[in-house]
Amino acid sequence: ERGSVVRSAVRAEDGWVVVELSNDGPPIAPEALGRVFEPFFTTKPAEEGTGLGLAICRRIVREHGGDVEVASGAEGTTFTIRLPAAADPARS
Repeated sequence: ERGSVVRSAVRAEDGWVVVELSNDGPPIAPEALGRVFEPFFTTKPAEEGTGLGLAICRRIVREHGGDVEVASGAEGTTFTIRLPAAADPARS
């Protein structure tokens, strides 16, 4: 049995920095997909997780003017993080 492959990509897009993190593992169940960013929501047993990780990540990204989205299907799951691109201080 092989493990899941994780890929990352970063690109500039219309004034944003876009970071994509993808895997080719099993998809997130449709009933859970809309809840993954909720504090304390987890599909893991109680002793394995608190359900805070993604909620904290989304809060931090939003505090910096960005957002996080998730898409999941038969090909795997992708989290997309969008952050505003910083102005280049060398050009000021």
